[in-house]
Amino acid sequence: MPRRASGLLFLAWLCFLCRAGWHVALLPLWEGFDEWAHVAYIQRLASGQGLPLPGQTRISREVQASLGLTPMPAAPLSTPHYTHAEYWRLPPAERAQLRQRLQSLPRDWALQEAPAGELNYEAQQPPLYYLILAPIERASASLPLPERVLALRLAGMLLASLVVPLTFAAIRAAAGSVPAAAAGAALVAVMPLPAMTAARIGNDALSMILFAALLWVLARAGLRAGFRHALAAGGLLGAGLLTKAYFLTAMPALATFYGWRLLRRPGRRAAAAAQAVLLLATAGLLSFWWYWRNFRLTGSWSGLQQTAGQSSSLADLLQLALHVDWPRFAEISFRTHLWIGHWSFLQVRAWMYGVFAVLYALAGAGLLLLWLRRRKQRQTTGWRGLGAAALICGWFWLGLAYHEVTFARLGFSSSAGWYAVCTVSAEVLLLSAGWTALARGRLWLLAVAAALFALLDLYAANFLLMPYYTGLITYEPSGRLASFHLSQLSGGAALFFERAGGGVLPLPLNVTLWCLHAAATVALPLVALKAANSGSR
Repeated sequence: MPRRASGLLFLAWLCFLCRAGWHVALLPLWEGFDEWAHVAYIQRLASGQGLPLPGQTRISREVQASLGLTPMPAAPLSTPHYTHAEYWRLPPAERAQLRQRLQSLPRDWALQEAPAGELNYEAQQPPLYYLILAPIERASASLPLPERVLALRLAGMLLASLVVPLTFAAIRAAAGSVPAAAAGAALVAVMPLPAMTAARIGNDALSMILFAALLWVLARAGLRAGFRHALAAGGLLGAGLLTKAYFLTAMPALATFYGWRLLRRPGRRAAAAAQAVLLLATAGLLSFWWYWRNFRLTGSWSGLQQTAGQSSSLADLLQLALHVDWPRFAEISFRTHLWIGHWSFLQVRAWMYGVFAVLYALAGAGLLLLWLRRRKQRQTTGWRGLGAAALICGWFWLGLAYHEVTFARLGFSSSAGWYAVCTVSAEVLLLSAGWTALARGRLWLLAVAAALFALLDLYAANFLLMPYYTGLITYEPSGRLASFHLSQLSGGAALFFERAGGGVLPLPLNVTLWCLHAAATVALPLVALKAANSGSR
């Protein structure tokens, strides 16, 4: 790798860590999606109690007690709790008392299941992510709960940061361009959702790097794939299936990928078939036990709570699909994929989502143009990386559509576009290919996109997340989130940093992390521009 390229990659990686580090510090306890349930899962494994049972296992006494001592998102809970608005309306002395009680929760409560506590609905999740973080929970057992959660978040952040070099490697293998790979790595690092996902405790962080690694293997394989590529892909698929059930969408993607190879290389069909068998056998050896366990316990192979005990015939699913508002699903899924304020579901202005919808539409037009050009030139090579990325993204979004149908059975919508962050490497490869095709081989549109994502993140972090999490803005009775104005900081900006993350970290450290986040966010478009300029020479 050229020295300049390795320098740009290292800088993008470092900037991602700086950006995610501030989100780790800013995020209040349990504000990450289902974070308290994920932590309870980790605690159970760390204490040697074995895998949780869907519909039976309850969270630990420690996590149960904490739910009433910290501001909580507007999530359905049977436990009495404070919303963010209610918490910040409390007198300062009462908030201080709640924080003190939170800090002094008995450590051995982490080892005990709460007899009448909340059911741990995340018991449906495969165990790999939780097994990786269980040693961190054991090593930090003497710390108060907020500090332990901070340690788990930092460990997950370091793990998730591998998405940056893996995206670089995947784009380089697919496009054969080091500048494009460096610009793509900068784009992943500046997108808001990967850094926000890395900052919370949840298995999507591990899924991001496994999908990125799978894309890299497929981009390197192509028509000349050997048994080692099949073995690597099978290992990654098996690890993914032990991380989250949505990795099941990778199975039809891989089947399509290897099926295409069978059609394209008739003289090597036996070898290609053997490689496909090796891939599936490897994945099955690693993960089949988990899905068999799901079937025995819930009657559903995936183990998802909304499918357990329900009919899943094709006729039933098609009938349910007819009642889904698909345009609304597409709109909300795109918005929540682009930017969503964690479990409080904060959103930016509608016109901001519209700007990025145009940007994504341009990438789609560019991909169509690229396909037409290559078809005209009868070019049949160079598609393996793009094809793999398209299959990963396409089948994943079909999986999200299925997820929506399963929730329609329960009478409500999911539109969980944030799940698609796990395929961000494939998404960036497709976006960069489309924008580059429109710009006739130049990378300047990637730098423009990086700048727009940086502006989005700076606005959302400073004018939505920080004011909301520190009690300066809240939802109005109409359901509209109040706007934040700098004049509200009449007492000084120190209020922001004293309250950030529930006050776990000291004010000077919070200020330092905020400065690093701002500097890294501004620097990443410049990294993308530097890579773009090196590619045009």
